[in-house]
Amino acid sequence: MLRRILDTASLIVRTSRWLLLAVIVCQLADALSSVAIAYVAKRLVDAVVTSTQGGASQPLFWVGLEGLFVILRVLSTHASNYVQIVLRARFSLRASQLVLEKACRIAYPHFENPEFVNKIKHVRQEVGQRVIDLTIQSITLLRHGATVIGYSVLLWSFGPWVIGVMVASAIPPFLLEIWFGRTSFELQRANIERTRKSFYLEWLLTAEQNVKEIKLLGLGPWLLERHRSINEGYNKEEASLAAVRGRRAVFLSFISYAALYATYAYIVIRAAGGGISLGSMTLYLMVLQQGQLALNNALLALAKAYEHNLFIAQLFEFLAIPSEQEAEHPFDPAAPAQQAPPEIEFRGVSFRYPGTTRDALHNVNLTLRSGETLALIGPNGSGKTTFVKLLARLHQPTSGVILLDGQDIATLHPDQLRHRVGLIFQDFVRYQFSAGDNVGVGWLPAIQDREAIRQAIVDAEASPVVDRLSAGLDTPLGPAFGGVDLSGGQWQRLALARAFMHRGGVLVLDEPTAALDPEAETEIFQRIHDNKANRTIVLISHRLSSVRMADQIVVFENGQIIERGSHSELLADNGRYARMFREQAEGYRLDESEPSAKPVSALRGSAR
Repeated sequence: MLRRILDTASLIVRTSRWLLLAVIVCQLADALSSVAIAYVAKRLVDAVVTSTQGGASQPLFWVGLEGLFVILRVLSTHASNYVQIVLRARFSLRASQLVLEKACRIAYPHFENPEFVNKIKHVRQEVGQRVIDLTIQSITLLRHGATVIGYSVLLWSFGPWVIGVMVASAIPPFLLEIWFGRTSFELQRANIERTRKSFYLEWLLTAEQNVKEIKLLGLGPWLLERHRSINEGYNKEEASLAAVRGRRAVFLSFISYAALYATYAYIVIRAAGGGISLGSMTLYLMVLQQGQLALNNALLALAKAYEHNLFIAQLFEFLAIPSEQEAEHPFDPAAPAQQAPPEIEFRGVSFRYPGTTRDALHNVNLTLRSGETLALIGPNGSGKTTFVKLLARLHQPTSGVILLDGQDIATLHPDQLRHRVGLIFQDFVRYQFSAGDNVGVGWLPAIQDREAIRQAIVDAEASPVVDRLSAGLDTPLGPAFGGVDLSGGQWQRLALARAFMHRGGVLVLDEPTAALDPEAETEIFQRIHDNKANRTIVLISHRLSSVRMADQIVVFENGQIIERGSHSELLADNGRYARMFREQAEGYRLDESEPSAKPVSALRGSAR
């Protein structure tokens, strides 16, 4: 725990060392003023007694001095509260940035692991505040510790055994808090998955994209019952733990107060018998009461620090996760993208997802020459998306190598590779930004280049979408912040424009036109074909009539390449591709008996 305290203090020092120092000074001033007030109170009472007996004394001096210490205590308390609020706000941002920066550097496969998802959610929810709380509790421990030491010095003159009583009565509640802190931590950690499920159900019931189907299927009551069941189970466990803690706390409090008041009685008896002065009795009673309270608070701060330490351990475990493997040479993000489209080669590449027993890709050998277009065809789950994930180095091959112009992509800096490879996935992101930013993020160095953004929009046939927006490229999109929500096809056109905005030599399109009508899809693929001299292109599509223009078509099945060749070559082979193509073409034939029957016309330049 001491190591964690030092680690967290180091983080806070980097946020603002002067604010941290101010908190420490204010807390120590509070502790010293508390001890001083107790001592001055004794001198005040003794001065009053001396005055009543005709002796020389200055009770008003002690009243004034006590007032000064009270003012010091009030000022230090309020100053400490203010500084803590400012420090907490600054460090909350710092902690959030620290976690998000690390998330940006962690390799993609971690995000497919449910345990990692639980960990990062736990870190984001809990740890930011607990880091500052651990430091504040450590400073509070220092403050109360200094107070206890000061009070112990004052009690020593009465007898060391009084200090022993004060310490002994505070130990059992401290041990109870230690037990409760660990048990509470274990309960919360065990329920991370349950909490995620609860948040997911809340999202299903409240997010606009879900509500239509939830209402149509009448799922509201069923989902509400699942949500209630999940949360009631957790609430019962929390209530049970709180009940156990309460019963034990009551029992231990009785023991603690019995020891305290037995000592009170002894001090009063000594004063009544003339063994100590009235001022000394006042001092000892005040110091014993306040000392036990300070000691309890010190041990409570220690127990809370222990609890925070358990949670904070998750932060340092998260920060210790290895960052994405980087190349030997640093990457300069300002470097221009490679102009000539590269050659891509998969050489004996296999890949197996963690925790599975079957290869998602097995022994793939493939060469795509500079400027060529490769179309990946196959049923769902056949390995097409895994292929492009490996090309983008979101995953590392289990075996084999992937070469870009003869260089193993594993030796490239990840950012350098992604600088050269532009990619749009089927489940593209709908950024709740302006229309211009939705396109511009495809190539951050040119996000302010309106001409480049407009050209990418033209290439994606997205001009009609943007032209209808009230503020054009500056129109906020998406319902999250009151922007304009688009249809699925309109969002997909902007995502395509984002891909066209990328200036790398490789363009990867995973189902880029799934939400578009066949005619629009054909127009876009024709644009890709017309401009392919500037790109090496990899595309995935289930509409085979739109990929006929590809230089090379590869058919995947069960993670293996079962056919490859041009459209005409694969039709002549009369294999799997030919059957799939003819089956789709049949879908565009009208019954010959229908008056409107026409020759086959799947798309513009149709399949026949």
